[in-house]
Amino acid sequence: TDTDPNPTFYQTSVADALAAKKPFILVFATPKFCQTAQCGPTLDLFKPLAAAHPEVTFINVEPYKLQDVDGQLQPALDANDQLVAADATKEWGLRSEPWIFAVDRDGVVRGSYELTITDAELDTILPVITAGA
Repeated sequence: TDTDPNPTFYQTSVADALAAKKPFILVFATPKFCQTAQCGPTLDLFKPLAAAHPEVTFINVEPYKLQDVDGQLQPALDANDQLVAADATKEWGLRSEPWIFAVDRDGVVRGSYELTITDAELDTILPVITAGA
């Protein structure tokens, strides 16, 4: 739902990144339907980082189930008109968004961040997940 998406954020699945043994940053964020107003800014933070760090795969997952309504992505709502968590959101045990996970080439989550990540945290975690690259 990003109005200016980075296409590379949607080309690799978590399973593919794990199989390739490539470090990745996994972001659960939905700019259009975000409940915290942090999803868009969080994704915008990663766009220049992706260009600067080609050794890391960046993956964005829409945390809610979406459906196409007249050519527009709209959220699937439950009987109480509430957003419905996507399967991946449930698998990761998330109850809010955005969430960011830094995963090394062995598939070990080395860092998890709710809402956003600071520059200092990024400077610390990127070398950790890319060690041995």
